[in-house]
Amino acid sequence: MNLSIIRPTERLAVPILVLGLYILVGGIFLSEYLLWDSQWLLAMFLLPFVAQVQSHKSCSPVLLVTAILFAILAATLQNSTLYFFTFIIALWCGVQLIVGKISLYPLLLLTIASPIFKYITSIISFPLRMQLTTWAVAILKMIDTQAEAAGNIILVNGEEFSVDPACAALSMLSLSLILAIFILAHLQQTKQKVWPLWAVVLMLGGMLILNLVSNLLRILLLVWFKILPGNPMHDVIGLLCLLIYALVPFYFFAKGLQRYITIPSQDRKVKAPIKLRTALLLNFILLISLILTGLNVKSKVPAISLEQATPQLNGFETTKLENGVTKYSNKDVLVYLKPVQAFYSTEHHPLICWEGSGYKFRHVQTLQIGNYKVYVGELQKGKDTLYTSWWMDNGQHRTIDQWDWRLRMLKGEAKFRLVNVTVAQKQELADAILSIIENQNNYSHTNTTVPTNNYQKQLSSFNRIF
Repeated sequence: MNLSIIRPTERLAVPILVLGLYILVGGIFLSEYLLWDSQWLLAMFLLPFVAQVQSHKSCSPVLLVTAILFAILAATLQNSTLYFFTFIIALWCGVQLIVGKISLYPLLLLTIASPIFKYITSIISFPLRMQLTTWAVAILKMIDTQAEAAGNIILVNGEEFSVDPACAALSMLSLSLILAIFILAHLQQTKQKVWPLWAVVLMLGGMLILNLVSNLLRILLLVWFKILPGNPMHDVIGLLCLLIYALVPFYFFAKGLQRYITIPSQDRKVKAPIKLRTALLLNFILLISLILTGLNVKSKVPAISLEQATPQLNGFETTKLENGVTKYSNKDVLVYLKPVQAFYSTEHHPLICWEGSGYKFRHVQTLQIGNYKVYVGELQKGKDTLYTSWWMDNGQHRTIDQWDWRLRMLKGEAKFRLVNVTVAQKQELADAILSIIENQNNYSHTNTTVPTNNYQKQLSSFNRIF
């Protein structure tokens, strides 16, 4: 069949059908994965403004084959995140069959607005908030202000300023990167000069640094002018710092750098497009792969290995929950043991789970227990206040370092569990942590001991903040 003699409207019918099926498949299998929050909606709104179209209607066969391999890998691992990335690549290829070859910016935009990026930034924000607090206190001391850091709390003359997830502009990290991509796409469109991929990555890395700087300055301003949470200026200053110290410098730096590291559009070498019939065949294979992978991921059943057999904790009632999670409870203590299947897997982090239940984290800090650390924090939901602690444990090693436990699993060590201990009375948290550690030591037959004196000494700062 000679496709060249088909009328334009008929040539578009099949690509439009393919794109429509991609959207339908994604809507069915990603409905529970996607978060329709403000950042995702903003990314969807900006898509037409960052997608820069060339004339020929095609898609890279390498990209299509890569997406098919991604689908196979997602099916093998039953991984929703890999499936999501397969879907957005498929969607990108489907659009190109209709409107023409488009830039990489839509892919970057949807990746940054995705649930997995939000998850990663939520987790890494813990150590970043601790570090920002330390830096802020050091600067305040340099300008002759009596300040003290305790976890993510700054104490100044008896007043408390917290660098919490909800009020730290680190929550605007995705927003700043989304706007940075929009700025790069805008400059590329207006100047008709294309950013190389390495330059885009470099510029986005620069935005990460600017975001940290704007956060640090924001904390200093809030403490210096004694602006507490609840004051309308608290959020206004956050937005102004993001604008003045991150977005504006990024724009002018990118505009100045553009003349040196960009390539004129007319000088770019454009590869000859593949035939429409070949592109449609590969898209059809990718569509079938998406459907089969979606069914496989949707029917995922957690496989709990023998080394993750459910331990018994003395004095607790045991309940098995979904995804291999085990709940232990008595009248004073609530414990969750949440297994991690592989080094690349996402753990059921308390920040995500408790906030999903309507609780807000406050006073998060680390607590030293012998040779390892645990996180401790306060949970608030209306008038309800809980006290919680968590760490990663595989029976032989305890840690709160993401890289540590992931690398150990990659090297073949026993699989880790996230241990989350929660109590209603703050004075009971210390004993609860010690009790759970002792129970786990007995179950795993380890000889780890907890130096109680050192623990109580470290606990004093924890109690003072609470």
